[in-house]
Amino acid sequence: MSPKRVKREELVQAPCQEACPAGIDVPRYVRFIREGRFEEALAVIREKIPFPAVCGFACYSPCESSCGKRQFGDPIAIRALKRSAAELGGELWKKALKVAPKTGKKVAIVGSGPSGLTAAYYLALLGHSVSVFEALPEPGGMMRYGIPSYRLPKDTLDAEISYLKELGVEILTNKKVESLEELQKQGFQAIYLALGAQKGAKLGVPGEDLPGVMDGIAFLRKVNGGELPHVGKRVAVIGGGNTAVDAARSALRLGADEVTIFYRRSRAEMPAYEEEVGAALAEGVGIEFLASPVKIEARDGKLEVTFTKMQLGKPDSSGRATPVPVKGSEFMREFDTLIAAVGQVPETPKGLGVDLTDGGFVKVDSETLSTGKPGVFAGGDLATGPKTIIDAIAQGRKAASSIDIFLGGKGIIDQELAPREEEVIVVDYDTEGYGRVSLPCIPIEERRRSFASVEKALSEGMAIKEAARCLSCDARRFEVVVDAEGCKECGYCVEVCGMGVFEPAPKFNKKGYRPYVPKKTERCVGCMLCFYACPDFSIEVKEA
Repeated sequence: MSPKRVKREELVQAPCQEACPAGIDVPRYVRFIREGRFEEALAVIREKIPFPAVCGFACYSPCESSCGKRQFGDPIAIRALKRSAAELGGELWKKALKVAPKTGKKVAIVGSGPSGLTAAYYLALLGHSVSVFEALPEPGGMMRYGIPSYRLPKDTLDAEISYLKELGVEILTNKKVESLEELQKQGFQAIYLALGAQKGAKLGVPGEDLPGVMDGIAFLRKVNGGELPHVGKRVAVIGGGNTAVDAARSALRLGADEVTIFYRRSRAEMPAYEEEVGAALAEGVGIEFLASPVKIEARDGKLEVTFTKMQLGKPDSSGRATPVPVKGSEFMREFDTLIAAVGQVPETPKGLGVDLTDGGFVKVDSETLSTGKPGVFAGGDLATGPKTIIDAIAQGRKAASSIDIFLGGKGIIDQELAPREEEVIVVDYDTEGYGRVSLPCIPIEERRRSFASVEKALSEGMAIKEAARCLSCDARRFEVVVDAEGCKECGYCVEVCGMGVFEPAPKFNKKGYRPYVPKKTERCVGCMLCFYACPDFSIEVKEA
């Protein structure tokens, strides 16, 4: 492909941006970093989220899973580049930010996690008076109490929350809200419930209430609150999500010699972030798959845990294989502490009077996040079930827009904080060039006994070099054509295409096959893998 100039109005939404729940324009900010313009890059990120540094440390990076560079090797280190922009970006964004005149309207936010604080940020920019009520001693919700400081330093979180206070957002800690009527009596015209899902689910086995058995959420809350509970030398963690992995890595840092995660499915079904699982293994955490506890007993100051081996059966409603116990496969292990991290549920005070699902989550309108009670909205984990920081931020954005409309505004929360790109220059692919940057980290032995941040920042030069790997997918066009009559439905094109370009056609061809056809050609990055994978060369890919 020869270098060419693509005008701004000709750009499309890149797959990485499409994958971001908050809609951050990833290619645009990466291009600014490539040019060494970190202030502009941060301004682009700030157009969509109020916590760029937090996400730079702790986002699960769905954008990287949809990065076009994956077709040629490793995806761009988008999360690390976000952190670079946050740390090197300055305050260009703040100079461009507009704060509307006071409207005289009062909004109460219940919960100070990422969803609640995001809503508070945008509502304050729209001129509303916002008060955030937090039951715990410090604000941040699961960002503070659920994510250990080795993944998200608390000073980073404090710095980003501090700007909300500069905007005039009132954050009231140690203030548990039990009644919506009380808030309405105080003059709040709108209320956003963002309490999260901060209660651990039960194991459902005999002995789970014995001393030495801890709930993963409560355990992390203690650790992140500075209590540092005693865990002993041998620790079992039950579960396969991020809470389980964070609990296991924290137990090591509290002095445990042996920490083992037991998960009832295989690694392929494990919901924890892949890089966090890898980090846990590197630090010495063991993982036993296809094992589930059935009984816990106390004996001589220890916990004797009986497990059963599992085998995978048919997929459940989540699409994952259902674990089925293997008869006669029980085995026993001894531990000092067992941490249960098998799910999260909300603790919604009954006095709030909102409708709940069977699982205890608040029922809301999916478009407006309204609860059905006039002026009362709910979102984040409280409504969706346990998700991620960036998902909660997206919910907070939606809530702010809906609440503003309810209060008589237009619901427009986005602002243009960075200079526009009038055109993008696209060049030939460098598929033989250098690989993804290796994030600098502190040594393994230092990690195992310290809550210091594991990842170090990229240098300015490293960030620029990594950003240069970006393909600028939003500026590239390819035409994908399939000979439907020649296709034999082998599916090789689907296997090699990580961009989701192909889908089965609605009709069968003359040979009786249901051919694969392109459904979203704007996702094509021209890697040609489908062409080479097709045994009959029924696929043609060319620059549009």
